[in-house]
Amino acid sequence: MIDPAMKPVDILRLALEREKAAFQFYEEAARVSSDPASRVTFLDLAEEEKRHIRQLEEELDRYYQGDN
Repeated sequence: MIDPAMKPVDILRLALEREKAAFQFYEEAARVSSDPASRVTFLDLAEEEKRHIRQLEEELDRYYQGDN
């Protein structure tokens, strides 16, 4: 849950943790799925989560560069 008092950097870190958990979830779902179409869908979703992870990491890098 997001606390309104949280700093933006902490919200970005929380979002990053959640995206990583979602990525792991979809990777695992693809691994255990016996249905080829579902496996493809789960792998596609995992790739989308990887993009989100990269975006959040880039945003965190920008945040820290702005503080230096």
